[in-house]
Amino acid sequence: MNSKSIIIAGFAFLLSASCKTTEFDYKVFDVNGMIYDFSNRPIPYCEITLGKRYNGSTDINGRFTLPKVPTGKYLITVTKSSFETYTDYINIIDRNQIIYIRIPSLNQLLEMVDDSLTKKNLFDAEEIIKRAYLIDQNNIEMLFYYATIKYQQQKHDEAIGFLITAKNLGSKDEYIEKFLSILRGLINE
Repeated sequence: MNSKSIIIAGFAFLLSASCKTTEFDYKVFDVNGMIYDFSNRPIPYCEITLGKRYNGSTDINGRFTLPKVPTGKYLITVTKSSFETYTDYINIIDRNQIIYIRIPSLNQLLEMVDDSLTKKNLFDAEEIIKRAYLIDQNNIEMLFYYATIKYQQQKHDEAIGFLITAKNLGSKDEYIEKFLSILRGLINE
């Protein structure tokens, strides 16, 4: 072997040894986690972003692995159509750490709105419907709930606006027509 080959081989050895040392010191490791909905069902095919460099998705069982992540604090974002986007900071500190995240579906948020309205908790219902609105502004059921909340707040013009949007989206629901008629009658009084 010539001296140039020895230097290149030595450099390659040092690079591989330094990477292994970092891994053995648990400063870089795979990050594992699970994503569930509010009924504790796994959510497949969520997109995961950790910081600016690490991306992945959940498998059919709601599990994910992001390989070779250094310890530190990261912004994690989880997205999936028809689900609320999750964003929060997490600290990656341990090789055995498992990240558990629960995110509601649009339907679960609407069930929560219905429950809040049943309990006459208008404040909670409005906070939850705002979250549902961010998921799908064209969901007719969500628009009907939003109109119901605005009606109970005596904001009849806003309630009418949500119902007209639902009609313009193609809703043929007879309750929307009846609700619109009642609201228009209240405004014309």
